[in-house]
Amino acid sequence: MMTLFRWLLGIEPTQWAEGGGWGIELLVSPGGDTVFLLIVLACAIVAGLYWLYRIEARRLPASRRLLMMGLRVVVIGLIALMLLEPVFVLRKVEPMQSHLIVLMDVSESMALRDAWEDPKAAQAAADALGLSSVDAIREATRQELGQRAMDHHLIAALEAGGDRLLRFHPFTDQLEPTPVPPAAPLQAPPTLANPAETSPDADAPPLAPSDTGNGTATPVGNPASTAIGSAIRQALLAYRGKPIAGILLLTDGQSNTGPSPLVAAQLAMEEGIPIAALAIGTDTGPRNLAIRQLEIDPVVFVRDTNRITAFVESRGMAGQTVNLLLEQRREGGDWEEFERRELTIAADGRLQPITFDFAEEQPTRLEFRASLVDPGPQLTTDDDVQLAQTRVIRQKLRVLVIAGSTFPEIQFMRNTLLRDQSIELASWLQSADKQYRQPGDNPITRLPTTAQELDQFDCIIMYDPDPDQLPPGFAQLVVDFVARSGGGLVYIAGEFYTSANFDRQGDPSTAFMNILPVIREPGLFRSAVQLRLSRENPWTLDITDAGRRDAIFMFEANPEANQQVLSALPGMYWHFAVTRAKPGATILAQHGDARMRNQFGPEVLLATQLVGPGRTFFLGFDSTYRWRYLDESYFDGFWARVADRAGRSKQLGGVYPFRLSTDQATYQPGSEVNINARFTDPQQVDPSLTALYAEVERAGDEPQPLTLLPEGEGNFTASTTVLRAGPHTVRVWAGDESAKVLGRPAITRFDVALPNLEYQNPTLDLATLRALTALTGGQALTLDRCAELPGLFKVRTVDRVLEDRQEIWDAPLLWGLLLIALIGEWVTRKKYRLI
Repeated sequence: MMTLFRWLLGIEPTQWAEGGGWGIELLVSPGGDTVFLLIVLACAIVAGLYWLYRIEARRLPASRRLLMMGLRVVVIGLIALMLLEPVFVLRKVEPMQSHLIVLMDVSESMALRDAWEDPKAAQAAADALGLSSVDAIREATRQELGQRAMDHHLIAALEAGGDRLLRFHPFTDQLEPTPVPPAAPLQAPPTLANPAETSPDADAPPLAPSDTGNGTATPVGNPASTAIGSAIRQALLAYRGKPIAGILLLTDGQSNTGPSPLVAAQLAMEEGIPIAALAIGTDTGPRNLAIRQLEIDPVVFVRDTNRITAFVESRGMAGQTVNLLLEQRREGGDWEEFERRELTIAADGRLQPITFDFAEEQPTRLEFRASLVDPGPQLTTDDDVQLAQTRVIRQKLRVLVIAGSTFPEIQFMRNTLLRDQSIELASWLQSADKQYRQPGDNPITRLPTTAQELDQFDCIIMYDPDPDQLPPGFAQLVVDFVARSGGGLVYIAGEFYTSANFDRQGDPSTAFMNILPVIREPGLFRSAVQLRLSRENPWTLDITDAGRRDAIFMFEANPEANQQVLSALPGMYWHFAVTRAKPGATILAQHGDARMRNQFGPEVLLATQLVGPGRTFFLGFDSTYRWRYLDESYFDGFWARVADRAGRSKQLGGVYPFRLSTDQATYQPGSEVNINARFTDPQQVDPSLTALYAEVERAGDEPQPLTLLPEGEGNFTASTTVLRAGPHTVRVWAGDESAKVLGRPAITRFDVALPNLEYQNPTLDLATLRALTALTGGQALTLDRCAELPGLFKVRTVDRVLEDRQEIWDAPLLWGLLLIALIGEWVTRKKYRLI
């Protein structure tokens, strides 16, 4: 019977329609005024047919006329029905899984570990996630906590017994369009294709990741930024036309690029799609305290006061107080506490120097360990400890004495240096015969002719040298020895060659005169009175304030006793006049006779200056041997201290007497960089040193000049603003501006990098997540409430209507009825002789 019915309507059987319903609909279904006009037209046709048959068949009974009119109405009605295109509709309603879209933030901020400073909140979250302790939640990254929350129990609850299909999509600044398995380790997703073109098939199982071979999600996008708004919009576009139960966000709420999350939530609200969020992180975010560097000289000397500096950097702990412990051990022995210091943490990102002083009485190998004591919850404790080591040595100072001629000053000075057990002396008398055996601990047979040979010494003392008897190029070797290798040069004026040497300063053979701390202008005029006074009347040194503080004039430990020695030093009869000291030089002694002066003040007799990492001295007199009449130890100690002061930098490896650093290791464009030159020993800062010359260079750009000015004892600072990203180099010279040409600079480097938006504010933005979810009727839950997530989504299965529509305007039934009606009318008309 059913088969006959289908044949009459001309429809094909559909297997899925079994158990469903059926009906007939018209494809052309007029409405409104058209229906009224059609009713009027139908009435007119019926009235017209009635009138036609009443005229034409007036002799027939009314019943016969009504029969023929009815057949004609049936024919017209069937034709009208066929024109309205009737269709046979088969319908079946079945339940269908809805989609729950899980958007997982895999940006760099999700790789952070929060400090969880509130122990109650930490314990509640740990209990909710099934973690063993508070320490476990502090050691886990935000991304790991999010994956921990989405364990199999929560996944099963969200799937609602199979009523929902979970779709996991990682996102950073873009959405990964292909869903990944819930258990796959997450990375930043790859570059997003058009989600409209790559929409996942609702009926297909979650796709396995491709191109990795290890079951992990293919990385895409830029993990240095997060776009929650873009991820929501792209998810809505990818699943358009499919039943969506809601969107679940796993994120810290920080969105630093793309459209506003609230605008995207508005789109979800208009489509009736709820958004819920699992807020991962804490309001305080990650915090950390680190010892970035423990700085110490690799070699120091016995009984010297040395410094070790720990550089501490903090994040999220500004203003808090912590303890820094410095320990030491000798020759690999047991660690011993050296000093424990309480410090207040500086602003975030600042390198905070903490300096300790130490001295050793015996040669040894020292190791130092700096550590933070109970700093509280941190990102990591791996950077809380730093080690450094140094070797304490007793090393002889290597001195080379060059004399242009013999004189009591040089003879006594050479003998006292030979007796000094802390000095290893080599000497060269230029006026001696070839057969003369040059005095010294290690006698030399010639002067050094190469930089390598000269580098064997720490200090050169020149007494009135004859430049014509120096090896070729020796003068430039001396300049490089001081300005680049950190050596010391002491020049003692004499009556034979010094005047000519100053007059020949443009001559390469006297290049070392250019690095002396004094200037003698050509044609310096001295009156006959001055000349007579300088030769006939004894005079004494006028020790300046800087000289009294300098070690070379420390004859006695007691200041009062030392002043008595200085006042009692025997007078002298000759000196060499210079115009003035160079800018940046320190005047240690002047002429004691008030009449021996020029327009720049008293005549300078003893001055010193840094030249690059090295130091030079100028002595404008050659009669310190007379001090032996007061006490021979005063003469011996003076020259031992001069040699030590001049050669100390070279002895320590040719380093500058200051440490160069910046307040941070990295900066962002537009940041202010604070550059600091900190003298290891503030006593080594020459009082007349009013500035250090520097330059800052970005790779590939022209260097920008900079001047470091004094700030506090032993510190020189300057600030500059960096505008472009890239590595930057800071070069600093000591001495006058000419040191930039002659000397080797002290160098430090820092990087300028574009800001990482993920780390600018790496805290939980719960307020944004709550506003976003509330707009769509959802909620933002913290980790301790993750079990409540399934209850936030109400849609489970949705009814899907399966429908099959088949046209029946040409069905055999309609054509048969039309044919029967036409034939019936023709037969009737034939019977009653109307045709």
